[in-house]
Amino acid sequence: MVAELAEELIVMGAKRMVLMTWGGILQRDIEPGDIIVCSRAIRDEGTSHHYLPPEKYVSSDGALADEMSQAIRDRGGSCEIGTTWTTDAPYRETREEILQYQSEGVQVVELESAGLFTVGVLRKVSTVSVVVGMDSLATLEWKVPERLDSIMHSLEIVYQAAIDVLGRPC
Repeated sequence: MVAELAEELIVMGAKRMVLMTWGGILQRDIEPGDIIVCSRAIRDEGTSHHYLPPEKYVSSDGALADEMSQAIRDRGGSCEIGTTWTTDAPYRETREEILQYQSEGVQVVELESAGLFTVGVLRKVSTVSVVVGMDSLATLEWKVPERLDSIMHSLEIVYQAAIDVLGRPC
């Protein structure tokens, strides 16, 4: 869905795109509401393989990732730049995959980033995704947060930062 929408937005003239989403936490030091600006995505979904030759990763635009990180900080948030695991099979992460990606330092898992980055690479459009930690798989047991306050606060910061960044001339 995100790749399709990205294609349509590019036809309409979009030059930069920021995906704002939440995702599953993979590392024990990440809490619900923590913000990860994704520099690359593991391509464990189907869409990206229709666009680019097979490779493990696809990267976001580094300059746009840096801009988003700074804008988040300017808005009073904190964030890390890191890697996400994109899969199109929600709730199907296996213990073996989680352990493997944890050992590689992958911070979060979500459904859309690899598709967006792939369209961006192919169409020469700057893309980045920002993932707010939501539920956690870090202990190999699915844990949902008791409250959403920190998650909602972080989503608001990311939303405002994206407006700041996308409102600037390319």
